[in-house]
Amino acid sequence: MSNRVAFGCALIITLAGPVMADEPAPVQGPVADTMATEYPNQKIGPRVLNVENNVPASSGKLLEEQGKWLNDHGISPHLSMTEIYLRNPSAGLSTGNHEALTLFAIGSDFNLDKLVGIPGGTLHFEQLYVPWTSNLAYGTQVGDVIAGKPGPYIPRVSHLTLFTYEQKLLDDKLAIEVGKSNAGNYFALPLCNVPLGCVNAILQDTAGINPPPYANWGARIGYDLTPALRAQVGAWRSNNAYPFTNGWERSSGDSGGTLSTVYLANLAYRTDYHMEAYPQTYEILGFHNNGEQTDPYYTVNGTSKVQDSTAAARTSKGVSGFYLGAKKTFWRQDGGKGNDVNPTALTAFASLTHTVGQDTANGVGTQGNAGLILSAPFRSRPFDSYSVNVNWAQLTTREQRFLEEAHEAVGAGSYSPGRNEYGVSLDANFVLTDSIVVSPFVLRTWGASTWLNPYSTVSPRDGYAAGLLFHIQFDELLGLNAHH
Repeated sequence: MSNRVAFGCALIITLAGPVMADEPAPVQGPVADTMATEYPNQKIGPRVLNVENNVPASSGKLLEEQGKWLNDHGISPHLSMTEIYLRNPSAGLSTGNHEALTLFAIGSDFNLDKLVGIPGGTLHFEQLYVPWTSNLAYGTQVGDVIAGKPGPYIPRVSHLTLFTYEQKLLDDKLAIEVGKSNAGNYFALPLCNVPLGCVNAILQDTAGINPPPYANWGARIGYDLTPALRAQVGAWRSNNAYPFTNGWERSSGDSGGTLSTVYLANLAYRTDYHMEAYPQTYEILGFHNNGEQTDPYYTVNGTSKVQDSTAAARTSKGVSGFYLGAKKTFWRQDGGKGNDVNPTALTAFASLTHTVGQDTANGVGTQGNAGLILSAPFRSRPFDSYSVNVNWAQLTTREQRFLEEAHEAVGAGSYSPGRNEYGVSLDANFVLTDSIVVSPFVLRTWGASTWLNPYSTVSPRDGYAAGLLFHIQFDELLGLNAHH
């Protein structure tokens, strides 16, 4: 444990964060998301995976008076629906398939100062319902890291996604939070235009953060060194059978999973247009998971798992790695001199995630992505954004050897894909109202693998995949969140 503590402390102490830009911050205008009126680091919970929506909230909504009453009494309800549709017309192992999911999120933030007189205390809660699903096998039908991994596998209807107590101290600079949550709500926040376009297999599986919506027992401490610069440490229990958990388990429950603990430490600098003319984001994150790793290739006899199927797989203790991310607005049509919080602008982003060691069970050694986001190119639609996103995934040498031998073992012939896979996608966010966002994307892959379906008798195909996300924030639509 001492090595992990030293690692986390060293990560935070040795890094020097960038300084705030000298330009005066633009005048802040009203925005739909209450969390967005705070510093960017304040946005927590599953909402970080939704597209930012900066449309000013309109008045005269159906439940606006009730929303104001709830807000005055410390209750901020959250009710949303997200429809996800994915299709692979020409990419993967079995082409021409689609997946569809309908997700409802119901929850609330409870201001305990207003409710019971506990200054700085907040209770966060969110429950997810997925009543309608179609073709949860989509990921294995595609099979690769870039197009196949983002396909959500949610076999259970109900999931506790957030149930934590957060305490702010020292003039709200220090935050302590404990309970059930997903570590991805707070660490390595998505940089790309549509979060489904930069799913990180290393952080979700190798680090053990688990994909959203899966929640684990955890605790974090965050301290704001400046309004934009935050240092955090945290630890979460991780269950590698997360698709079969519902979030209410006290231990592994009936999911049949193996529990481990992931330790995280990061330093993140984030600004937005309310803070400076050219916003920027930088994050460095280190992780260690103490769980047992099953070698992708070797058995305890030093032989191949494919050739020596009766022998147990070789195992090792723990895995570590790091994440680096950066995002910077570098051009504005108004030259950065206006007060518009939704200017026509170009933003570049990039991230890199790497696992130390070749014996990680996940088999993905390195992932990276980079791209450009064009915001508000049409002034008649100032909240829309368009992006080109380049993804790269590299398998470990042991995972590659396993895939090659597994492919030949089922009589599928020689395995042609290499360790590296690439993808280029185009996506957009069409913000229809202050509560409705539509996000389409199209993706082209090269070097697709059988990573999610290693014993498939079909060779993976490079090609196209596409998707559409439709998000409605019902609490905003009905006026249940007061912003005026």
